Amino acid sequence: MEPRRVLLLAFDGVQALDLVGPHQMFCGANEALGAPAYDVRIIAEQDPVIASSGLRVHADGRIDDLAWAPRDTVLALGGSDEGLRDALRRRLIVPALRATPGKVERIASVCAGAFLLAEAGLLDGRRATTHWAAAATLARAYPRVTVDVDALYVRDGDVWTSAGVTAGIDLALAMIEVDHGRAVALSVARRHVVFRKRPGGQSQFAAPDAGDDISDPRLRRLACAIGDRPGSDWSVAAMADVAGVSVRTLTRTFAREGGDSPARFVERVRVERARAALCEDAAPINAVARAAGFPSVRALERAFHKRLGVSPSAFRERFGTRSL
Repeated sequence: MEPRRVLLLAFDGVQALDLVGPHQMFCGANEALGAPAYDVRIIAEQDPVIASSGLRVHADGRIDDLAWAPRDTVLALGGSDEGLRDALRRRLIVPALRATPGKVERIASVCAGAFLLAEAGLLDGRRATTHWAAAATLARAYPRVTVDVDALYVRDGDVWTSAGVTAGIDLALAMIEVDHGRAVALSVARRHVVFRKRPGGQSQFAAPDAGDDISDPRLRRLACAIGDRPGSDWSVAAMADVAGVSVRTLTRTFAREGGDSPARFVERVRVERARAALCEDAAPINAVARAAGFPSVRALERAFHKRLGVSPSAFRERFGTRSL
């Protein structure tokens, strides 16, 4: 059987790891299988492509010369803000993507490449992800897309999306596993010293954001108050009093700002308070829990697993600066 083509759609300003990460995984699968299962090609608007880091990459073909095939995998890549804007403005990649449904096996994006899929209408009515820093922008710009800010990758039918930068590796390994099984994906992951399935979601890598993404000044004021006194009894009535609104208005405002309930918002602020302490402070976990307003270490652990997908101790090991 002919190898599957993997077509990486690149442009000037592309993020180099968005490109070379999946490229290496699929080529690694060829090595693991001892056969050319994938024909990996870089497709661009011109040759060479200059990545945002300055890396010059030779293109194997041009976007305007593409002819799709039924077993193709098409990956739209992300890049710098300027590079992505130029790619959207030049409108070579987006029309090409619009022509893919029904003609290729699967369509995917890495990082901010989700904006290219969304602009082509391929994410309408679907669940998708992108880099955590761009998730809110994607959701605002394309309201028909359900954006999952935490997922490392999302598969919705024949459309796949992945989170930022190195998550393209997670995406490629997941595709390899679907195509050739767990053992092959695990072999490729081991050879490249990466997880076959990385523990936790991308929220563990995100910058603390409690209150930062809120536009309503009343809720921003409330977020500051909860952050200053996380251990207080933050009933809905107490929160409404600080925000200067009725309980009903408070609940409706939270829903409008992003779907958090008042209780989930309190938990979010407390998790961010604990996360900051775990990064910078050497205090015991139980002291971190109390300072962040959690009644016990167990409560902190439950909240961390729910929001970040990892335990507080694992998070400290990965991101704490005190041990460096």
